[in-house]
Amino acid sequence: MQPEIKLKHEKLKAILHEYRKVAVAFSGGVDSSLLLKCTLDTLGPGNVLVLFARSELLTSDEIDHAVQWPQVNGYEQEIEMEIIELQPLRWPQFMENVENRCYFCKFMIYSAFRAAMERHGFSWLVDGTNADDLKTHRPGLCAVHELAVRTPLAEACFDKADVRLLSQRLGLSTWDRPASSCLATRIPTGMNVTSERLQKVAMLESGMAQFGLTGCRVRLCVGSEHEVHLEIRSQDFSRLVKSEVRMALLRFFQQHGIDKVLLLLQGRA
Repeated sequence: MQPEIKLKHEKLKAILHEYRKVAVAFSGGVDSSLLLKCTLDTLGPGNVLVLFARSELLTSDEIDHAVQWPQVNGYEQEIEMEIIELQPLRWPQFMENVENRCYFCKFMIYSAFRAAMERHGFSWLVDGTNADDLKTHRPGLCAVHELAVRTPLAEACFDKADVRLLSQRLGLSTWDRPASSCLATRIPTGMNVTSERLQKVAMLESGMAQFGLTGCRVRLCVGSEHEVHLEIRSQDFSRLVKSEVRMALLRFFQQHGIDKVLLLLQGRA
C-alpha cells in the first residue's frame, strides 16, 4: 500500500475509534462501501448500524447490490441493516423539482436515518462524503451539516482516487464501480419528477447495456419528451465509431419514442 494511502487509512481508523458506535448512511456506492468496510473492521459489527433508503429513485439493480453487500463481503450474519422505505414522490418540493431539490431530498432521508439511529440507541450518523465532494456545488451537503452528520472520509482527506485505491487494496468489488446518483438527477430542474419519468430513465439506461454502455447517463430535456442527452464513460467512445453500433443505438431510442439523441463529449469519469 502506498505510504500516503496508508497514513490516510490510519487517520480514518483513528477518527472512527473516537465515535465508538455509529450508524452508517449506506447507498452501496464506492464511497459508502469503503466507509462501511472500514467502520466494521475498526469498531466491530456490533457497534455499527447500517441504514439504507429504498425508494423508486434507485434502480432494482442498485437496491439489490446494496441489500446484498453484507453477504457478498462476508458479513452476512453479523451486520444489523435497517432498510428505510421512503416515498419521495409524496414530497411536493421534491416532485416539483425546484433548485434545492437535492438539499430537500437529503434532509428528508437523513432525518429518517437520524430517527432510526436514535431508536437503536446510536449517537453518531456518518456518510461517505469525500474531500472532492467538498470542492463542488452539492446542495445536499447543507443538509449533511445541518443534521450534524459526520464525514470521516473527508476528515481523513480521502479524495475519490484515494477511495478507489484503498477499496481495491481491501478487496471491495466496488472499487471500480461507476459513480452513481439517484434517477431524479437525470430530470432537469423545473421538469416535474414523476414515476413515469423515473421509470423511463431507468429503462433507457438499462437498455444501454446491450451496447456495452454500462454506467451511462440518459438525461431528459426541458420542453421535449422526445429528446435526450446521452453521457457515456470516456473509455466507451470507441464503440460509437462503428456506424452499425451507432445506428442500432438510434433505433433503440426511436423504438422508445426518442427522436433526437445528443451525445455529451466530455464523457463520464
